[in-house]
Amino acid sequence: MPPLPPNIMQGRWLRWWLTLSFAVMFSGTFLFNSRIGLLNVLDVLFFLPSLTLLTRAIVSGDYRLMVSPLLVPLYLLLGWALLSMAWAEEPNTSRTVRGVVQIIVMVGIFRWLHMYFRNTFRQAMANGALCAMVIAFMVIISYYTTQPLNSPLFSEPANLIFRMPSLDPSLALMAMVTPTFILVAQGIDEGVNGKGARRLVGAAVGMLFLGLVSLPLGLMSLFLVVAWISARSSRPWLVVIPLLAALYLMVEGSKDVTLSKYFLNPLIGTGLNQEYLNGVLAHHNGKLENLAHPRNIFLLLVHNLGLIGLILFVASWASPIIGLLQRREFWSGGNAYTIAAIPGLCVTFAAGSYLVAPFHASWLSLWLPLALLFARLCERPSAQPALR
Repeated sequence: MPPLPPNIMQGRWLRWWLTLSFAVMFSGTFLFNSRIGLLNVLDVLFFLPSLTLLTRAIVSGDYRLMVSPLLVPLYLLLGWALLSMAWAEEPNTSRTVRGVVQIIVMVGIFRWLHMYFRNTFRQAMANGALCAMVIAFMVIISYYTTQPLNSPLFSEPANLIFRMPSLDPSLALMAMVTPTFILVAQGIDEGVNGKGARRLVGAAVGMLFLGLVSLPLGLMSLFLVVAWISARSSRPWLVVIPLLAALYLMVEGSKDVTLSKYFLNPLIGTGLNQEYLNGVLAHHNGKLENLAHPRNIFLLLVHNLGLIGLILFVASWASPIIGLLQRREFWSGGNAYTIAAIPGLCVTFAAGSYLVAPFHASWLSLWLPLALLFARLCERPSAQPALR
């Protein structure tokens, strides 16, 4: 007989646990002044229970959850990141290892949830995203009670309601991508009545939030929604127009940097040093320098992990995307799993990101959309062990 999912987390307990976990993931950036505090809460609330459930599933026979050929590029990327600390000037080994473990656990538990509890999984994502939209609306109202209406959101420090943190704009952008697009997908799938209407209203709040933080990137997100709808229509070739407009706005919304500064060791990079959103370390002319953060995921990859890391990163994303395109399921079926992939990459191109760090706002543009892509490919027939 095939292994069964554990009974302890079935039903309402699973739904409550996942809803609370996604609510904290999606809105924690706007609620916690201490990133360490958010990490500790998520470790206790989500990652440790997920590791327990994932271990039980693997021991019971679902080992293919973690050994699919599609996951090989991701494992190689994470392994290369860990190896790069051998030549980094100031690595943070414990934080990097913690980040790698969290990424692997999230990919595995998402695949497990999609295989056994996909309806509960989708509802929990939507509920968590709606919680994030309530928080985002509170932030908007709170900010513009003290700041001019023509001021971009988070462009100036402001005293927000309930002493919520006044964030760096790039953090706010990265944190809002996945919840917004999950609501877009589920709202479109369910229509304009009932649950669908609530999700679309939530998505509209997310789009407004993105536009208030950065008008070019907010418009970019809107064009990506239009592109998604066009790709699923009877005339998919129309996707070219909004997609080109979105890419133009992505470039407009990014920051200009001197490229040569981030190509000091183009093959293997400078190694995965201590990561900050305000700067990156580089060994140049015999001394250690602190360069401005490139705020571009691809430049950051070349700087820290070299062209080898960039190739592995592209392969990590290409693997699940090609798999879904071959099944003809990228533009249909589990839209909530796939819709945030391209917007996430676009925002990390324009706003920047951490590479490998414990849970962070950048995960909602980078690692969480990737984990959802891998989850979409985990179907029960392919994940079950062979019968003896």
